[in-house]
Amino acid sequence: MSPEFWRPRLERLEDEPRQLAIFPRPDLSRPGVEVIELRMRAHDGARLTAFLARSAFADTGLEVRLRACAEAEEASLDFATVETGGSDLVFHYPGERRLEDRVLDVLRVLGAACSLEGVDCSKVRFHPSDSCVQDEFAIVQFLREQGWISKPRDAR
Repeated sequence: MSPEFWRPRLERLEDEPRQLAIFPRPDLSRPGVEVIELRMRAHDGARLTAFLARSAFADTGLEVRLRACAEAEEASLDFATVETGGSDLVFHYPGERRLEDRVLDVLRVLGAACSLEGVDCSKVRFHPSDSCVQDEFAIVQFLREQGWISKPRDAR
């Protein structure tokens, strides 16, 4: 949790463009809930894919619920979160990611979601589950509490 370890990585992450592509996913959507697929590049060039479910009627969600899973099959959307006014964001990691890379992946997806949803990063809630990884959430939460995560740039 040393600043000397994380600050250079966070600075490099900030300098690398996300190369964000956004695709509507009507096949996953429901009445009143739109789902979009986000594809972006991780800090090391790996491909990250996330799915964002949000209200089709609201400009922004009250908060974003973020989950990250090691297996794509575990990454199902939680429509109940959207029905209560939030946005649900779930993504899975490329295979065999180190903890350091997973932390940076969470930050990459977190920044894209905050920009797209128009919410401050403090309104993103991490929701680990038994089937989803969680160590990186604790580290990202620590970095956020220390003020080391700046407000994200434009989503693209």
